Amino acid sequence: MIRFKKKLQELKKIMRLWIKDKNTQLSCSKQSISVELRDIDKELDPGGVSDSPLFRRNELKCQLNDIKVMEATDSMQKSKVRWAIEGDENSKYFHGIINKKRSQLAIRGVFHEGIWLTDPSLVKKAFLDHYESRFKKHTTAGLKLNFSFPNRLSYEQAANLERGVSRDEIHNFKVAMVKIGQ
Repeated sequence: MIRFKKKLQELKKIMRLWIKDKNTQLSCSKQSISVELRDIDKELDPGGVSDSPLFRRNELKCQLNDIKVMEATDSMQKSKVRWAIEGDENSKYFHGIINKKRSQLAIRGVFHEGIWLTDPSLVKKAFLDHYESRFKKHTTAGLKLNFSFPNRLSYEQAANLERGVSRDEIHNFKVAMVKIGQ
């Protein structure tokens, strides 16, 4: 494990040197392109120039633009990494507001069975008891009627209601409804 860590540290040093070298190459090429562009612009100012300096100028402009795009993406990446590591002032501010609101909304005590409870475990138990009693299923059936109803279905009528319906019966019912509707 220690060897691996040392290898990573060496790799980090090598990568830093490589990045530094690439950045110096980029800045040197950027400066040389800018100098060459100035020279071409001085040539073009009087007018009457052939197409080759114009083409060269366009190529140099494209190269300079590519370098600027690479620098912009690099700086954006660095800022994203910095923000991920350090955060920013706004996030600290909003986290402070959220934590303050959370502390304001916290329940510090509850009045349960004539006693004021402030211990968090007792408050939690009081809430649990309250909602458990409120939403538990009742063991007793609701109303019980001691009354016999005179109009009851016979066994055959109840069985007739429970049986399936055939397609012929559905068709006959439709035909009867159409006749009634006319």
